[in-house]
Amino acid sequence: MDYFYSEKKIGASFILVSGDSILEKLNGSSRFLKFFWNRGLGNVSIQINHLPVDLMPNQIACTTYNQEVGISNGSQDLVALFFNREFYCIHTFDQEVSCNGLLFFGSDFTPILQLDADETEKLNTLIHVLQQEFIIHDTNQEEMLRILLKRFIIRLTRLARKQLLKSTEKQEDIDLVRSFNVLVEEHFKEKKSVSEYAELLFKSPKTLSNVFSKVSKKSPLQVIHERIATEAKRLLIYTDLPIKSIGYELGYEEYAQFSKFFKKTTGISPAEFRESSYSNSLLP
Repeated sequence: MDYFYSEKKIGASFILVSGDSILEKLNGSSRFLKFFWNRGLGNVSIQINHLPVDLMPNQIACTTYNQEVGISNGSQDLVALFFNREFYCIHTFDQEVSCNGLLFFGSDFTPILQLDADETEKLNTLIHVLQQEFIIHDTNQEEMLRILLKRFIIRLTRLARKQLLKSTEKQEDIDLVRSFNVLVEEHFKEKKSVSEYAELLFKSPKTLSNVFSKVSKKSPLQVIHERIATEAKRLLIYTDLPIKSIGYELGYEEYAQFSKFFKKTTGISPAEFRESSYSNSLLP
């Protein structure tokens, strides 16, 4: 299964892929939101931001464009959907099922959803219909693919509300956390303090902290720091930029300042992280 749609004028892309082809598509997929569905009978080992995750049978992981994804084994049992903002996000204004919605920015962890037999059957049918629409090239194709993707997202969002949210969580608190996460994604290179984001949200830093303490395992400052550290890791692994230049790109004018932040957040220095990543890439 390997289907691809693109609209070059606005750079819109949507991909449906399975098996080993997923590994090929992961290269250069940093601008995509992604779903990974384990349709096999055994666990699939993946890494999300370099952390191991066991995706069990009939589980779906939802990842954003700021997350690095790797697959250790079991890719033959995976089905993946990749899409970028140009394909879906600029056309969808419903907050809950948008690219800024519950599945992608509504929490401080990677949502992993468990499908029951009924939901598995419905999503399998939806995948089958998607396959058919990928090979129909007419003026309605893009809109049909987008409608089907939205149906997929709506079904998963309903599951996420049942499986991931506490019944005591207020909708306004969830929306505030989601809005904060989206702003961090947009501004983490230049804005480093909770107060700067609180100002954008017309809230006080104390209000943000109180809401996060109710609905999140992390503080607002942890979210900011982890996003910066994730980008730093990506640049250290996938580019040859000098460490000082990486720090500067992330808003740190002094090497020592960036190095101190990175070590405090990750436990090792940027140089040690780059060296260990390079060493691991040489392992058989």
